[in-house]
Amino acid sequence: MTAGTDEFALINRLAWLLDPPTHGIGIGDDAATWSPTPGTVTVATTDMLVEGIHFRLDWTTPEDLGWKAMAVNLSDIAAMGARPRHALVSIALKPDQAGIVIEIYKGIAAHARASGTFVVGGDTVRTDGPLTINVTLLGEADPALILRRDGARPGDVLAITGTAGGSAAGLALLSGEPTDSDPDRSRRLLAMHHRPSPRLHAGPALASLGARCGIDISDGIASEAGHLARSSNVAIVIDVDAVPFHPDAVAMFGLERARTLGLNGGEDYELLVALPLSLVDRARDAIASETTLTVIGRVVQDQHGGLVTATSGGLPFTLGAGGYVAF
Repeated sequence: MTAGTDEFALINRLAWLLDPPTHGIGIGDDAATWSPTPGTVTVATTDMLVEGIHFRLDWTTPEDLGWKAMAVNLSDIAAMGARPRHALVSIALKPDQAGIVIEIYKGIAAHARASGTFVVGGDTVRTDGPLTINVTLLGEADPALILRRDGARPGDVLAITGTAGGSAAGLALLSGEPTDSDPDRSRRLLAMHHRPSPRLHAGPALASLGARCGIDISDGIASEAGHLARSSNVAIVIDVDAVPFHPDAVAMFGLERARTLGLNGGEDYELLVALPLSLVDRARDAIASETTLTVIGRVVQDQHGGLVTATSGGLPFTLGAGGYVAF
C-alpha cells in the first residue's frame, strides 16, 4: 500500500475485523503491548506463505488462505505443548491484489477467534513480487511442560493424532490427479487442505501428561520422524500398517497411493509424539474430545542417531522421498 489516507483507512478496516486484546494495546499504536501470564514462558514461531510456492489463488479462496496462514503457525505452537496468545500479520500485495486483503483478513480473523488468538499488529505493503503472507505467533507454556524434538527415549512409542494424508489428497485433487471422484469425499479432502484444524487442545494435554517430545507433520510423517530421531539421537521404526490414513484418501486413491500421500505428503498439521507406552490410554482419553491418538511405531537405541525405518506385514517397507523442503 502507498502511504496516505488509503493506507490508514485500510488499517482501520482490518482492525474492525479483529477482536481487540483483552489485556494490553493492539492495532492502532506504533507497537502492541501485553502482560505475560505469570509462571509461563513465551513460545514464538513464524511462517511465510508465498504465492506460487505455497499456494495458488486459482486453487484457494482468499478467506481460506487467511485461515491457513494462521493454521500453519498455530500448529507449531500446539506441537510445543503451548497455547496461542498473540499474532502479528504482514502481507505484501501486488497493486492489483489490494482488493482481496479484506477477504484474507476475514479468514485470519475467523481462525484467530476460533483459537483464542489476538492479532495485535503487523504490516501491509505493496510489492512487485508474489503475494506473501507472514504470521508471527506468540504463545505461552509451562516451562516444565514443553514438547521438544530432542526428548524421545528408547522404549517410547511413537503416536500420531488424527489421520494422515487428507490434505495431500486434497492437493492431489486440485492438481487433477485421476481418481474415482465422489463429491462428498472430494469436499472433505479439499476442506482438509484449505482449512486444517491444528491440535490446539491435544498439544498442551499431551505435554501435561508426560509426552516426551512432539512435532507437527506439516512436512509428512517420514520427514518429521527423521527430525525427532536426529534431534533425540535415537532410531525410529514405523509400522506402516498401524498408520491411520485418511479413509477418504484410501477410498478415492487406493491404499498404496494413500500411504504415499500420508507418509510423504505433509500439510496435515497433526501431531507426532513420543511417549511412554504406559501413558497411551490416559493420553487418548485426554484428547478424545478433539481427536484420536494412534501408536504407529517405536523408539529404539541407535549408535549414530537419526535413522528412520518402516515395516509392513513384518517386512521392510521403503518410505520413499521425504516431505517438503525449502531448499
